[in-house]
Amino acid sequence: MYPKKVILSLLAISILSFVCVIFVNQGASFNKYAPKLLRFEGNGYGIHKPIWGDKMFTKEEALYIHRHYYWNRYLGNNFKSQEVAEVFIDHLINAGEGRENRNVKAFEKIIGVEENGVLTLNDVERANSFDRPEDIVNPYVDYRLRYYRTRKDARKNGGWFKRAKSFYIEKAPEVEENVVEDYIVLPKVK
Repeated sequence: MYPKKVILSLLAISILSFVCVIFVNQGASFNKYAPKLLRFEGNGYGIHKPIWGDKMFTKEEALYIHRHYYWNRYLGNNFKSQEVAEVFIDHLINAGEGRENRNVKAFEKIIGVEENGVLTLNDVERANSFDRPEDIVNPYVDYRLRYYRTRKDARKNGGWFKRAKSFYIEKAPEVEENVVEDYIVLPKVK
C-alpha cells in the first residue's frame, strides 16, 4: 500500500508541474529576451559607464543589471506578450525613461491608460487585454523611431533605428467573416 501512495503522489506532482509549465509560464520572460538584448548591445553588454561605474562588466553582471533594474522594475514577467514586454523594456534600456518619463507615457498612451509616467500592474493588465500584440508593438516602434529622430546623434547611431525596427510585427491579413452574399447562388442568365 505504501508504494501506491508514493507513486500516486509522484504522479500528482508531475501533473501539477506540467500544468504549471503549460499554463502559468505563458507570460513574458527575461530569459527569452536576453539573447536578443546581448546581440543588440555587443561589447560592454549595454552598460552605460557614467551611470553604472567605470569598469568592465561581465556578461553575468550586465544581465543582472538589465534584469533587476529594467525587466523587473517595469514588470516584464507580468506581460502576457513577450513582444510587448520586449519592445517597451528594450527602449527603456536603450534610451531610458526620457525627460518627464516621456517614453513610459508614450506606452501608456498607446494602451489607453492615464499618462502619468509610472507603469503599474493595472497598466500591464490593460496591455494584456489586447487581443493582438501588434496593436501595441507597432505603434510603439513608430514612437521609438520618431523619438530617435529627435536625438542629436541620430545620424551617427543608425543602429538605434535598426534595433527599433526589429520589433515590428507583420500584421496578419484581416479575414472577413462569411456574409450572406458568400452563399447566395444566382441563376445563370441566358
